[in-house]
Amino acid sequence: MSLDIPFRGIVSIVVRNHFIFMNRELKHLELTEGQVPCLMVLSKKSGITQDDLAKMFHIDKGTIARAIRKLEEKGMVNKVQDPVNRRRYLLSLTGKGKEVVPVILRAEKKWEDILFKGFSDEERSFMIEGMNRLAENSLGSDCNQFNDK
Repeated sequence: MSLDIPFRGIVSIVVRNHFIFMNRELKHLELTEGQVPCLMVLSKKSGITQDDLAKMFHIDKGTIARAIRKLEEKGMVNKVQDPVNRRRYLLSLTGKGKEVVPVILRAEKKWEDILFKGFSDEERSFMIEGMNRLAENSLGSDCNQFNDK
C-alpha cells in the first residue's frame, strides 16, 4: 500500500496513531500520552523543574504545569520547594511513579515493533537517525517559538 500524501500528512498519521495506541495501552494506569514524557524524563533526571521540562519538550509552561498537577494528584510525582530558589519546585517520581515506568517502556517497545515491522535492523537504525536529524533541524528553524524561552 502506498500513501499518496505529503510528508507532513505521513508524520501526522504516525503521531496520531501513536497517541491512540499509547492511550489505549496505558488506560488501566489512567495515564494520557501527554503525561508519559514527563514520567520518562523524571525517571532519568530527578530534581528538575517544570521550566526544565517545558524547555526540553519545547512546549509552554502551562501545558507542563497541568500534566505535573495531574501526575501529582495520581501520586506519581512529588514537588518539593527548591531550597536555593523558593519560587521553584523540584520534581521527582514517587514509588508509584517508578512502578509505571517499565509498563510504559513495554508499551513503547510494542509500538516500535508494530511501526518497524518488516524493517531490517539497518533500516530501523537509519530511520531513527534520520528522524532525529529532522527533529534537530526543525528545532533549529526560525519558526520554533520556544527556542529562546
